[in-house]
Amino acid sequence: MLQKIGIITKRPDQRALQATARLVEWLNQQGKSVTVVEDIAIAAHIPGQQARRQSQDNLPEGMDLVVVIGGDGTFIAAARAVGHRRVPILGVNMGRLGFLTEVPVEEMFATLEKVMQGEFHIEERTTLEVSVIRHELVQNQSRVLNDAVVHKGTLARMMEYNVTIDNQFVFSSRADGLIVATPTGSTAYALSAGGPIIHPALDALLLTPICPHTLTNRPIVVPGAVEISITLTSDDSNRLLTLDGQSGVQLESEDRIVIQRSQYSLLVMHPNTRNYYEILRTKLLWGERAGEVPLVCKP
Repeated sequence: MLQKIGIITKRPDQRALQATARLVEWLNQQGKSVTVVEDIAIAAHIPGQQARRQSQDNLPEGMDLVVVIGGDGTFIAAARAVGHRRVPILGVNMGRLGFLTEVPVEEMFATLEKVMQGEFHIEERTTLEVSVIRHELVQNQSRVLNDAVVHKGTLARMMEYNVTIDNQFVFSSRADGLIVATPTGSTAYALSAGGPIIHPALDALLLTPICPHTLTNRPIVVPGAVEISITLTSDDSNRLLTLDGQSGVQLESEDRIVIQRSQYSLLVMHPNTRNYYEILRTKLLWGERAGEVPLVCKP
């Protein structure tokens, strides 16, 4: 029974704020308990009697469902707020591509009406645990939904690194960087860097070099249970680890970045009418004869 509904909204998007206010009113009519991010409730002029107010990081606690209104970047931020909680997320698209926020805003009420009737399924999405190890001490630990990207911080400079998988040496490379992505993240930065699309149901991870010096250094898909280790070998302090495109860690020479599947997956709710291949076909304009396919970049 979906009774307690939380809403996380793109800020400060006026269309998203208007959609949030309409959704709160509709959920009230359905007899649901609604919680909205505090500053969004203020910006959208949502009365206190219609929705509780909570900080975004704490909003998912106790919820039966979190509805995300925005783009994929908003969805990723909501996934970070959900953390290890077993709370499903449903994405309503106010952005452009919207691989994660799949429900068009025009279909928001029709979709939620079916969801409230139990016409939905839950998909578990792989997340990654990412650790930065310096002098054998853990400097940073993070969890990501899309990808972890090790890259140069200076224009026109390459970086050098070694990659091992389960303590087995894989390759050394000089490149602009390396993307380690989940199947969810395969349609983000990794796709624009030449990587393949991986179905979200697969237990796999994707390594995609960014502009490698050796052109035969190609993307590789590996089992999801492996441990990936990236060691920086060049003496250059201007390198970064970017996490889901939303936060970063400064790296130093000989730092080791260890990436493995998290024990916590993200629960993503889909209406039963959802068709993954139709989403790909629509977002990537497969079969279109005119126009140009937009470059897929990080949200």
